[in-house]
Amino acid sequence: MFSVGQKVVLVDDKWPDTVKQLYLQLPVLDTVYVVRAVRVGVKADELIMDMRRVLEPSLLLIGIINPANKLGVEAGFAAHRFRALDELKQTTTEENEVTV
Repeated sequence: MFSVGQKVVLVDDKWPDTVKQLYLQLPVLDTVYVVRAVRVGVKADELIMDMRRVLEPSLLLIGIINPANKLGVEAGFAAHRFRALDELKQTTTEENEVTV
């Protein structure tokens, strides 16, 4: 799991239309971000479609601010869309060592 202050990279930018409608700012693929909060979130697309509450880890990112809902909670991003920067660097290094 991620922690506050950790550097992460967006690896999945296939946003559902419902997410594109709810958010003012979305992270960009292959861009490095710093985590400003980690919490439990609700999948927006499933909540809107059939009112099921599917909980999953959610991240707020430094530099990206979105509006709060009626309860005063800012919408975050599903943690599974990100990888730790250190993890990606290690994978790249290992791949380079294998191909040399």
